Amino acid sequence: MSNTPVLLDIGTDAYAHQTEVDEVKKHMGIQHNYFDCWIFGFLENKNFNIDETVEKLRRRADFERTQLAACNVTDWMMENMRKGIIQIIGNDKAGRVVFYVSTARDKPVASRREESRMNFDILLTYGTRLRPESKRCQITMLINQDKASMISNLDMTLQADIALRIAKFYPGCVDKIYICKMGRLLAAMAKPIFSRLPAIVSDRIIIISDSDIRHGKLLELFDASVLPIELGGENDCDHQKHYDKFAATIRSYFEQLKPALMRGEEVKEWELENLRAAGFIKDASPMDALKRSIVEPSPSLREQFLPGPLEPAGYSLLLTNGSITGPSFSPRSPALCALDIDDDANLITCETDSIDRDGPRSTGRMQRNASMLSRSPARSLFADYLHQFTTIESFFRLSVTEMHERQWLQIVQWEMQERRSILQGERFIRGDRLLAGLPPSVLLLAKGFLWLCLIVTSSFFFLGTCFIALFGVVTLMNIFFAIFVRPYHVFLYGAALVVVASQFVILCSRGVDVTRSTFQGRVVQAFRALGAKALAVQLIIYVVCTIAFFVLFCAMAVRHDVLTGLQYSIAYGWIVAVCLIFIYHVVFAFGLRTLSTHSYANGSRQYNAEATVYLFMEVEMDDENAEQRCPPAEVMLLTVVGVLSVAMGIAFLTGGGFFFLCATIVAQAVLLQLCTTFVIARSVSSSSDIIISGVFYASVFWMNTIFTISQNGWSGDWGRSTLAVLFVMLFFVITGMVSVFGPWKGAVRRWLFRLSWLLLLLHLIACVAALIAFNYRFGLFVLALAVHLLLCIMRTNESSNNFGMLIMSAGFTLALLACCMLAYASDAEVYEGSVSDVLVPNYANRSSASTVSRYPMSADLVEPQVTLSGMATLASVHTQRNITYVMPPLCLAQFGPTLDALGMALFAKLGLNDDVDAQEKDLRRWFPSFRRLPTPEMVESEVMHLDAFREETATVNTTIVTARSGMDSILMIESMAMWIDTYILSFFSLLMPAPYVDKLMPHLSFVQRMVPAQWMASIEKTTAVVHGLLKDLRGDRENVFIVGHGPVGSRAAVIGLRTQENVYSLTFSGPPVVPSKYNLNFSPEVLARRMLAVQTMQTVFSTWYLRTASMQFIPCSLGGNRCDRIDTTIQTLSQLCDE
Repeated sequence: MSNTPVLLDIGTDAYAHQTEVDEVKKHMGIQHNYFDCWIFGFLENKNFNIDETVEKLRRRADFERTQLAACNVTDWMMENMRKGIIQIIGNDKAGRVVFYVSTARDKPVASRREESRMNFDILLTYGTRLRPESKRCQITMLINQDKASMISNLDMTLQADIALRIAKFYPGCVDKIYICKMGRLLAAMAKPIFSRLPAIVSDRIIIISDSDIRHGKLLELFDASVLPIELGGENDCDHQKHYDKFAATIRSYFEQLKPALMRGEEVKEWELENLRAAGFIKDASPMDALKRSIVEPSPSLREQFLPGPLEPAGYSLLLTNGSITGPSFSPRSPALCALDIDDDANLITCETDSIDRDGPRSTGRMQRNASMLSRSPARSLFADYLHQFTTIESFFRLSVTEMHERQWLQIVQWEMQERRSILQGERFIRGDRLLAGLPPSVLLLAKGFLWLCLIVTSSFFFLGTCFIALFGVVTLMNIFFAIFVRPYHVFLYGAALVVVASQFVILCSRGVDVTRSTFQGRVVQAFRALGAKALAVQLIIYVVCTIAFFVLFCAMAVRHDVLTGLQYSIAYGWIVAVCLIFIYHVVFAFGLRTLSTHSYANGSRQYNAEATVYLFMEVEMDDENAEQRCPPAEVMLLTVVGVLSVAMGIAFLTGGGFFFLCATIVAQAVLLQLCTTFVIARSVSSSSDIIISGVFYASVFWMNTIFTISQNGWSGDWGRSTLAVLFVMLFFVITGMVSVFGPWKGAVRRWLFRLSWLLLLLHLIACVAALIAFNYRFGLFVLALAVHLLLCIMRTNESSNNFGMLIMSAGFTLALLACCMLAYASDAEVYEGSVSDVLVPNYANRSSASTVSRYPMSADLVEPQVTLSGMATLASVHTQRNITYVMPPLCLAQFGPTLDALGMALFAKLGLNDDVDAQEKDLRRWFPSFRRLPTPEMVESEVMHLDAFREETATVNTTIVTARSGMDSILMIESMAMWIDTYILSFFSLLMPAPYVDKLMPHLSFVQRMVPAQWMASIEKTTAVVHGLLKDLRGDRENVFIVGHGPVGSRAAVIGLRTQENVYSLTFSGPPVVPSKYNLNFSPEVLARRMLAVQTMQTVFSTWYLRTASMQFIPCSLGGNRCDRIDTTIQTLSQLCDE
């Protein structure tokens, strides 16, 4: 047996995986290398995973014992083979067996599909057999579609089933499939099916056009003596005698194979034994055979030396050139035993122990040796020298041969390393290859600039991915809260939530892929369609973009400043990145095809995308993952998290606190993430999408139950809606579990798979149709996303990855938790009881000696800068006080005859008091000149509660409207969706110019205007109440201030800005109000006059807050959320503005 690796029959790329092949053979107990090519096909199909390859080989063995052994060559099969549909015409130039298929001769019958499958199994087994000249076990299919009819000559169901059988039982055996002379109608029908076949098959399909045949494309692959005349060759193979001979050969082969299969032998082992019996395989190497021929005696000498039967412990002596060698022939040592001449243990020297030359045993042995020598024939001295010379020359020749083979293998290994480096250079951006030829002094600078471009562009793609996640979280939040507006909305907007969430998961996955590929210097998958030019094109784009952004930075830095230049260049960078990722996401669903070849393999897929094949064709499903079960550790972990989610939810529904709600949300998000990760890891088929969809529905149901029941209870339509969702969720989850993990085979599993998928699709279609009927704008939007999602599922089963899923699930969970915490913080500010005794008890006395005052309607609410001359002028109108230090501008603002900034903060605190009597007491203590105004009664389900107070003087009348959160905690959580986008976008405020923030905000929350929301309806009602309360308060003597704290205060400020012009808004520690988001066409100057937003520094969000013209900051060193409290604001203002 030669030392040349068998894998080199396939190529050097295959030989690079010799270690993995040897590991598989070790698991399978295979000691030789004749099956290396056969094993490599299975190993490549499993992405070189050792354990999965071993399992697939065992399934192949089961297939041989159960299915292949049960085959019989029927008369119909013999008749079909005699038609010449398939015949072997020789080998291609790579040494593969060529199957020539004439499609026009086939007349498929649906009732004979099972026999056609058996016939194909037998033909492929024969074509991939071990041959004396080659062990690569591969064939090439040359398919002639000339004059083939789509109706009478083609059974697409059978073709798809055969392709799936190749992937399951013959991976890598069909190395190339050349399809020639395919008609346009047939190509239009076949190409979509080719793209959905497993990659192990679709990657090998190459369509040869008539133009390629005329230009000799096939002659580059096949010898003219092999290529049929119809395809431009010289092989006249279309004769009936050839068909008959081929059919007889196949029948004879299988009749010999079947008894071996019935005995339990494997196909390859049986073929190997036949080659051994025919003498085509020698187990020993030439060197071993030579050593054995030297040490072993010839049969004639053994007959002379051993005339009688062998005796135990008997010895024979061979005299060779005066040396004595005594091999022992005993019952435990066969007569054909050979001694290894390279083994030092066989040498007897003077220093050898355990040899007693003087003992009686030695004396007897010498007597026996003497008797043997007396009978040994005389040998010629010349013959001995000739024999020795021949032996030495044979050793020398074999040594030279082995040295040649070793050197040749080293050359092959060097070539493989060089090829790998070349391939790596095509896929990785390596400066030493791209910049070859540059002077050494310039090369280092060029490589540094190249990697700088990669870092800059990857940073932009990372920021773009973050913005996509931000946009997706905001969109999902608005859709999620739309579920709770009316009963049964969970079906409409729940399905929309699943569709939109899946889309954003895929979109984030594309962003992560592009970012990672760019940062690592690899060619982005979207550019691989350009072939060898991909590297240059991608590099040019990166360099051009980097230079363009640098030029933009320089221009803006010269026009404005360095920070503004950075903001403009970064903003344009990640905006362009978002657009590119979105285009890549849209195109990804249609697959990426290599432009330089005619292969219809979908380059973007690594796993099977066979959903449509299983749904619409009678093909056998892949059972590789049917018997896999989740490990006990995974099952236990999922069970614990699921039970924890249910327990926390029940605890919240039965009166538990805010902690149980947050725990339920986190546990459900973790359960969804873990389940999705585990299912994807355990199954790569389309069945995994059924489980994932079921888990999504279960999550939507549980969140709907938590929010709906805690707010509306089980009464009326809400209870019936919850039960309906429960039954639908259980149906889909149970159906998916049964169809995926049940012990089903064959047609039963296929029909359960179809039932699960069709019901899921019908449910999705019904929900989207109903959504279009009730909300056509949003329904059409979801319909477009659903169509794109179905394309991704059917064509690109690995369209999403764990990174995209993790980003979206974590982002949505954190945003929902933020809404809960903001609502909880707003609700915690509401109090009962009087606080005027401990909080600025002497404010009424301060107001009598007020500082510089002015009419609030004659000037802006806030003067950022007030000069001393201006202060002196205003002091002439009112009592002036000696000022010994510089006050902040906020302390100089006067909102009424007895009202300053501290008084407004006290009114915000007063509005948070839920005790009417205590509120009256504090009002008389702080503001004795104010009285309460009657306000329309507001139900507990409103998002805000309003109180109004009024002061009337001879010069001006001042009305203060305060706001606090309502009693419905769930509605408060939902209302935080009004600000969650502002809080999230604040993290991007430093990465773009200020005008861009105002322009971007309406587009970020566009879904908010398309879906219903309870809090929006509640705000409309509150706005109507404010209009009714203030409709008579008009004129120059009337000033109205709406005061609030936190998110509720900002919400009240928006309501005030929407009313009449003499209404001003003041907020303390609230989210920034972006006018464009609420269709407020205010300039920064008008906003500064109409609104004042007081923010404390060192809070959780103060660093990232969006800066607007209406903001004023006051210091705070407490940190965390303590600086956000209204009590802290009051104390800080009291210290700042104290005399």
